[in-house]
Amino acid sequence: MERRKFLGLGAGLAALSLAPVSVWAKDYRKELPNVWKIKNNEADANDLKGVNEAIKAIFGTDKPEEGKFKLKAPDIAENGAVVPVSFTLEKAKKVALLQSANPECVVAIWDIPEGAIPDYAVRIKMKKTGKVIVVADVDGKIYKVEKNVKVTAGGCGG
Repeated sequence: MERRKFLGLGAGLAALSLAPVSVWAKDYRKELPNVWKIKNNEADANDLKGVNEAIKAIFGTDKPEEGKFKLKAPDIAENGAVVPVSFTLEKAKKVALLQSANPECVVAIWDIPEGAIPDYAVRIKMKKTGKVIVVADVDGKIYKVEKNVKVTAGGCGG
């Protein structure tokens, strides 16, 4: 086989292998631009008004039931710049990660493919002590789990 044909075929296969990823991924910053503009009360991290407003904008309700899934985060984070958060669900259609410590409520939103088991571990920044909240759409019902995380050192440059 000629070198040019071989390289062209390889580049075509590489592009084709990446195509399904772009089809599955949603850009929620473009789909729900107003959600990313919802802010927390910077004076009070226990005030969940901004978080509840974001939940309503994402899921259509601000009254989720108590979750039936696991959220793991430290009770005390010594470094707010790197707070490990993980959660596991049996199944879900959509999952959102929110927090009350920073000005912005929403950390991330995921669409879960049918048959997949959501088992995520991420590291987030927390400016101060606050709540980490995971909300999930499971079979049309909205569930929420939250955990208070105490930050002992500055997280976002503090």
